[in-house]
Amino acid sequence: MTGETSPNLDLLLLATVLQLELSERDLRVTDKRYHHLETHLQRPESSVRHLMGTASVYAQGSRAIGATIVHGVADEDRFDLDAVIELAIPPLWTPRKALDELHTSLQGFPDVQEIERCTRCVQLRFAFMHLDVTVMRPGAAPRPERVGEIFHSPDRGADETHWVNPYGFAEWVKARAVPPSVSFHTAANDLRRSLGVADRFVDTIPSLMYAVRAETQNLPAPLDPIRDSWQIIALKLMKRYLNLRYANRSEKRPISVYLSKIAVEVPLNRHGICSQLEGFAVELDRRIAIAVDEGCWPEERNPVYPEENFNDRWPRDVAAMRLFRDDLRHLCGELRRARQSAVAEIQSIFDGLFGERVSAAAIRTYADNLPSVPRKPSYEHGKGFVVAPAVLRPVTEQTTTSRVSRAPAHTFHPRRLKR
Repeated sequence: MTGETSPNLDLLLLATVLQLELSERDLRVTDKRYHHLETHLQRPESSVRHLMGTASVYAQGSRAIGATIVHGVADEDRFDLDAVIELAIPPLWTPRKALDELHTSLQGFPDVQEIERCTRCVQLRFAFMHLDVTVMRPGAAPRPERVGEIFHSPDRGADETHWVNPYGFAEWVKARAVPPSVSFHTAANDLRRSLGVADRFVDTIPSLMYAVRAETQNLPAPLDPIRDSWQIIALKLMKRYLNLRYANRSEKRPISVYLSKIAVEVPLNRHGICSQLEGFAVELDRRIAIAVDEGCWPEERNPVYPEENFNDRWPRDVAAMRLFRDDLRHLCGELRRARQSAVAEIQSIFDGLFGERVSAAAIRTYADNLPSVPRKPSYEHGKGFVVAPAVLRPVTEQTTTSRVSRAPAHTFHPRRLKR
């Protein structure tokens, strides 16, 4: 990671993130599908209808922390929404039965194209998105807020249960994410207004038809990237980059909840978004290097509920960690190259990192918003791209010191890993 500021690259990275967000119509349809869950599970045909009276439904994962992006790999840019349904699952139900009953009860959901009973959730697949529904048995009272037991039932192997607290983790992430400065917010808002985000689907969900008895928490209000902390912007860019890197691999990529935890443990970098993303990659690389050197699994525990291990299914082996480290180093190398490049090369670099359609739109929008075309050379060494006003201001020193602590040197709890 360099110590140089790069306001022009920062602006391009922000424009890239803005291209990854959902349109207002996308958000409306997503909200309706989410709220239709409880209605659909209360129909007479539902085998879990009798459990819905005390049910609780809420978002988890990327939507809960404001980090949803479009995937960017398939022709249909898919995104996902993760929902938890807390149900008073009968004690005699096995994990397999709990998931099977949820899968059966979700049949016939409006607009769904396919429903798959996965290892830990039921996935509803629609055009351009999927909705992952995880069933949770609430912990016995008194319990930490929304702690519960989820079910793991693979096609092969024994059933398992896991104690988790996704709600508490989301609140922890939001508390650690440092808000942007006013000047950043104002300048970025101007940029966002100049970008048009295409709708991905139309609003076709019918009106609700059943009485609502479950407690469904509203989806968290979508966080515009212009209001995101630089840590969350770096997380979104990292997720998009890894989506593309792992698109044609059989290897499973690092899971989002693990990336989310590390993203907000990296201190705010006052040099800007590009430096924040580099620092994020460097910290991930450092932690994985320790695990590889020690031959241990890079366990990452839920900070508000240490019984939960985020990396219980990743990585598969040392080779998977080395592959991830190669990707992190490639990202840092390309960002360093972008700092020293002219516009044509930067566009090529961004094509490889985040996808051609996104980067072309970002660079076009940036160029259109330049206040004037300078007569002097349009490239400044060490800044990346053309020279423009430094609209991306770092947060104040007071904000930085009051909201961010240094990333811990070694917080994960290793266990032995086969080489």
